[in-house]
Amino acid sequence: MPDAPDPLPPQDPPPQAAAAALAPAPGAALAAPGQGARDARVVSLASGRSIEIAEEGAEERIQIRAAAGQLLVSIRLTDEGPVLSLSGASLEIAAAKTLSLSCDTLRIQAAQDAAVEVGGSLHERVRGSVVREAGRSARTTAREVKVEASPGGVEIRANDDVDIVGERVRLNSEDPPMPLSWEEFRARQALAGRPVQPSALAAGEGAAPGEPDDRSPRGAR
Repeated sequence: MPDAPDPLPPQDPPPQAAAAALAPAPGAALAAPGQGARDARVVSLASGRSIEIAEEGAEERIQIRAAAGQLLVSIRLTDEGPVLSLSGASLEIAAAKTLSLSCDTLRIQAAQDAAVEVGGSLHERVRGSVVREAGRSARTTAREVKVEASPGGVEIRANDDVDIVGERVRLNSEDPPMPLSWEEFRARQALAGRPVQPSALAAGEGAAPGEPDDRSPRGAR
């Protein structure tokens, strides 16, 4: 009996078959590396974006990725509650009535400018300390500005000049601005519930309260 022919040596698969074997399965690029998600279900959209639903241990997640694979929206359902992550060039949140944010720590970071516009009043309440730092200049503009420190003090420091410009600059005085007439002075005293001194009642009308006269409502200064 003739000897059986030697078996043919194994041949390498065609290049197309090798590339197909190394290519990831559909939807494999959607899973984050090292996560080991099980039972992942991927839905491909007509726009090229994909939606993935998977389980990771005790957590479930829903991810929306762009056609190139970038993560756009991620919703993770954990034992402590849902975790929502958004990523995009522009994000908009609109509420017809009320938008409330409640958390232990709030961090807002803007690489460039930031603007806050309030149509009504703005009320801030901070139970701790407030530190505001400006790299250049700071300006406060209002119809009326009040600064009060209780029970502590107020300290103003400047490396250059300090300018205080006003119609009247008063120190250690709680009196209202100087009245322009005796009638205005008496009306203010009556409105404040303070009795008018007899000298003011007997004062003549020749000198205005603001003039340097002994009959001025403030008396000698």
